[in-house]
Amino acid sequence: MRRNLTEVAAELQALELVDFDVMRLDASGSEQLDAICTELAGRDDPQQWAPLLYAFLERLDAADLGSPGPLVHTLETWPGYRPLLVESMRRKPTPLTVWMANRVLNGNPSDAPQWLQLLRETMSHPMASPQNQADARGFLEYQATRS
Repeated sequence: MRRNLTEVAAELQALELVDFDVMRLDASGSEQLDAICTELAGRDDPQQWAPLLYAFLERLDAADLGSPGPLVHTLETWPGYRPLLVESMRRKPTPLTVWMANRVLNGNPSDAPQWLQLLRETMSHPMASPQNQADARGFLEYQATRS
């Protein structure tokens, strides 16, 4: 039986940073997250589900959620994920959202200036960690070599 939005949101909300600590033998966050993403990947209403995943990325931005991991794979399969990615980065850039913006740029989109500006904004965003700011700077430098 397919779970509803409230049930999935509750499971995501229950996951904490400690659940992704690879040094803990009982850490099962990665497996739970993978199962959630597998469940959501087949849904045909991403506008309902994607905001939950972006909120999760923002809340647990210090966790190792994969590289790229199930969240990115799931989000990138849904049409219309990019405007929600922009909104998420404006709220709170995270390692994975900054990385996703660079992936968008790697595809040479027609709106590349917007994505470059988003990375520039990340370098001074008050909610971005020093590492996220450095990552944004590094991606901007990389993108400058591609032009």
